[in-house]
Amino acid sequence: MLSPFEQDWWDAWNLWSALGQGVQLQPLPPPASLAPGEFAYAVEPCEVQRYDGIRLAFGNTDRHAAAAHWRTIDNGTAVLTPHRVHLLTRPTPQDFGLAMVTRMWTEHDGTVLAYGDTQYKLRVPRPVWFDVMLNHVAFNRRIDLVVPPFVQAAWQRVGLIR
Repeated sequence: MLSPFEQDWWDAWNLWSALGQGVQLQPLPPPASLAPGEFAYAVEPCEVQRYDGIRLAFGNTDRHAAAAHWRTIDNGTAVLTPHRVHLLTRPTPQDFGLAMVTRMWTEHDGTVLAYGDTQYKLRVPRPVWFDVMLNHVAFNRRIDLVVPPFVQAAWQRVGLIR
């Protein structure tokens, strides 16, 4: 049995491979109305965090680490469209427009969207899969997906690969 982290990588690998073979994504029925002509390609539970505070370095002169200060600001359902991540929350939905993103990266627990100095982390159950999907849907790009060796070993252990 795979851990959720290892399963996320498996799902991401399969999506990445399918997209590389030219599979066309089909829109999903959105859980809420979207703008005319806008389609949903992923619908995932999501916790949104905002980076607050100052990055603090600690350690000795040879090694430093940064203490992250993420604060949860909302929970809801993330709806990925080609132009935004629409977060369905109560009482008011939020939008994370993708055209204004200045930087984006995925961490082990979510995708970080930076808008200048302001950073938001979208914590979905499958962050690697979501990153592959987000890059394809919003930016029409196929990321370099390098599966960690320990994840490949887990896949071998359960018989998914040789």
